[in-house]
Amino acid sequence: MSNQSTTVTSRYKRYLLLTLGLLTTLGPFVNNMYSPCLPQMEAYFHTTRQLVQASLTAAMFGLAAGQLLFGPLSDKYGRRAPIIASLVLFLASTIAIIFTTSIEVLLALRFVQGMGAAGGIVIARSVAADLFKGRELIAMIGLIGAANGVAAVILPMAGGKLAQMGGWQLIFVVLIAVALLMMVCTLLMRESLPRERRERGNVFAVFGLFW
Repeated sequence: MSNQSTTVTSRYKRYLLLTLGLLTTLGPFVNNMYSPCLPQMEAYFHTTRQLVQASLTAAMFGLAAGQLLFGPLSDKYGRRAPIIASLVLFLASTIAIIFTTSIEVLLALRFVQGMGAAGGIVIARSVAADLFKGRELIAMIGLIGAANGVAAVILPMAGGKLAQMGGWQLIFVVLIAVALLMMVCTLLMRESLPRERRERGNVFAVFGLFW
């Protein structure tokens, strides 16, 4: 069929918009929601402001590395499985962050958390490109981008309120709940990349550029 978007019902399209929009907000959830609690974490870990701020940088590096990993994985193995794997990685690292007492471990976990968040961000746009063409694709990408923009504005305020209510750990509890919601939505999502359209190359070849 020349235009795959004809196979997408209006109801499933709304569901996809919600799911893909949520997945792309993982970037703001990882950093924007977290930034207001940095002073609390400085005191909790008995460390310097520079080291606590480095946790933001660690997550950004994780986001970049995760996109290099999960993008090729989704081209080879389909969209659903890599999204689920990335959310599992995100959940595991977020749970571990709540219980860590070491700033060094926190930095490592924040890198892993960023990698997990990257899967949903990069693959969400791939799913849209799989199913929609032309104006529908432009509209879908625009709406997904708008959700990301709104989240970037709202989440710092939400993070500040949560930190006041229950400390910095409460922010990560909320992140766990958000990730679980995204997991459920992803499990209900149909695979958008059929086997015959998947790539057969080495998904780790891109990392050879750095070795």
